[in-house]
Amino acid sequence: MAATPIPGSQSRLDLIRIEAEDKTPLNGLLWEAHRAGDSLAILVPGGTTGAALYPAHDYSPLAGALTDNGYAFLLSNMRASYNNPYAEYGDAVKDIAAFVAYAKSKGYTRIALLGISLGGPRVAQYVAERNDPAVKAVVFIASIPSPYLEFQIRSSEADKRRLEETLAHARELVAQGKGEQPVAYDNWFPGGVSVMGTAKALISFFGAPSDSSAPSSIKYGPKITVPALVIHGEKDELALPPNAHKLYDSLTASPQRDLVWVKGASHFLTPGPLAESYARETTGWLVKNFPASVHR
Repeated sequence: MAATPIPGSQSRLDLIRIEAEDKTPLNGLLWEAHRAGDSLAILVPGGTTGAALYPAHDYSPLAGALTDNGYAFLLSNMRASYNNPYAEYGDAVKDIAAFVAYAKSKGYTRIALLGISLGGPRVAQYVAERNDPAVKAVVFIASIPSPYLEFQIRSSEADKRRLEETLAHARELVAQGKGEQPVAYDNWFPGGVSVMGTAKALISFFGAPSDSSAPSSIKYGPKITVPALVIHGEKDELALPPNAHKLYDSLTASPQRDLVWVKGASHFLTPGPLAESYARETTGWLVKNFPASVHR
């Protein structure tokens, strides 16, 4: 698909299609400044689906702010969005690697990885496991240490016990060779939103730190050796403020780590002033700690 100029903007937008190293097809959206350099920011989405387009998030202010300051911006889409009940959390590393490889093929050799919500653990694991020198900065936006650890902060003792029972059941199914059987957890999110997947998938996304396949930003945080930003809404109703502090505290090897609060913001990049605040603070930090290169 040919790039589409955006009226009144200094950027153009393209829908891209790539393949991961295991040949899984992936899609993404790429914003490029008309005078491109070699610096690009890749945003890794949150949620178990890892879907690039989520109605509660408005990424356009971030895309505009980045391209106005000489960066390209790539919004990635995880394979979990295509087959979520059977998805495995660890596949996100392969997906991020595919988007990084694509960026390099386009001449973007200096890369910042931005993870929103569960995208944060995805980014942390990629950085730790792949140790790619092209990654120069990391940003955790409204992020969490892991779904399990986030749940411990905001949930009642009764709900925590119910989660342990659900995970124990899922582990038993896997041990019996029945890892493809469906398992559900009711009312994971406020408002009665439930989650469901195969037993194996549920453990891989919602498992405890003792489950080797489960997400964990704080497990990989000490292995991040580039500048890192934790940016969080002060009124985040899902990832409560202690999540941001745990992330920040884990970044012990980062040469520059910052914790920035977005006043009045919830868990979402809500269209309007809040999405604009996230965009302004994130871009300002990148300009200072990961300046865009001279245009080519």
